[in-house]
Amino acid sequence: MNKVCLTVAAAAIGLSSAATSTAAMDSYVENALIDICRTSQLDRVHKFKRTVASYRLKMNTVANNVVCNGDDIGTFAAEAGAVNTANFIRNRQTGHVEVRDLANKLAVTVPQA
Repeated sequence: MNKVCLTVAAAAIGLSSAATSTAAMDSYVENALIDICRTSQLDRVHKFKRTVASYRLKMNTVANNVVCNGDDIGTFAAEAGAVNTANFIRNRQTGHVEVRDLANKLAVTVPQA
């Protein structure tokens, strides 16, 4: 895997009260966020879920607060070509569910009730 230089910023991530900027971030938090950003680049939703769970984080917290290389994690995953992971993250960010009609290959976003 190519090395990826990550600039990671977290807001209210819940791991540490000092995790509001990269300057005040301890090494555990930084490594956790780098690991989460790297696995978001893979198109393996299950592996991404396991990585987030291994750090005892909530998926909604990660989806709404983690920033990788200046982009939100959903955009970061999409730019890396991880379409399934990006869709999973974006569904967590917006609170919407994506419904796909496989026969027509259309995607429709439906608000959750």
